[in-house]
Amino acid sequence: MGEMIFSEHENGVRWATFPALSKLGLRHGISTREGGHSVNELASLNLGLKVNDSPENLRRNRQKFSQAVGVDDYRVVSSGQVHGDHVAVVDERQAGQRLPDTDGLVTCTSGLPLLLFFADCVPLLFYDPVRKVIGLSHAGWKGTCQSIGPRTLSVMQHAFGTDPEDCLIGIGPSIGPADYEVDEPVLRQIQSRWTKTDSFVHSGRPGHWMLDLWEWNRLQLIEAGVSETNIFISGISTAQYPEQFFSHRASGGQTGRFGVLMSL
Repeated sequence: MGEMIFSEHENGVRWATFPALSKLGLRHGISTREGGHSVNELASLNLGLKVNDSPENLRRNRQKFSQAVGVDDYRVVSSGQVHGDHVAVVDERQAGQRLPDTDGLVTCTSGLPLLLFFADCVPLLFYDPVRKVIGLSHAGWKGTCQSIGPRTLSVMQHAFGTDPEDCLIGIGPSIGPADYEVDEPVLRQIQSRWTKTDSFVHSGRPGHWMLDLWEWNRLQLIEAGVSETNIFISGISTAQYPEQFFSHRASGGQTGRFGVLMSL
């Protein structure tokens, strides 16, 4: 957990940040399960819309998380994530909206918070301090297989002139390499698009393999031009800390979603 620090707001919300990003003045936060109003398997700071939670709980939870991070909740741009590779450029026209079928958000608009949801998939936080651009992506194995990280960089580059060498990237809490077991059908899909997998796929029990999403994303980002020293990995496996972070794998699929907020 050396790449992140945890804070607790007076409203009870506990969240994490990357010091390397905070040092440059980037407002951001990764929520934990603490400080919300949801109950049972969603206890307590569930932010996900696709689970069986009440609209009132979701409204109060999101307001509290936004308050903790220091952003205006009514301006937050979020998305309906589908494990794809669509990355949207957003500005004032999308303030307060939830975009459909989108797994990445990019903006250069100050005070326009971006929000995505997670429960084992990898949060990728992008910051270009030179051109003042941020990006946020949702990278499960399907999104990673579709190169959602480099895709986000490409959108930043084409929309705002971002140079990947200038970017700092945080790889947030997600299922770790010791916990993410996949079967042969998943492996075949990965190998159909990636010929070299030795560095992020390792042998497991018979008929299964261990997938390292952190390393897979890191290698893709380096290949896209990001400096190795500008990539910060939280090192927190959600499957090992289900009391702190929602984990789809650890809970058997019955769980909420934590959120990642970013704002210039």
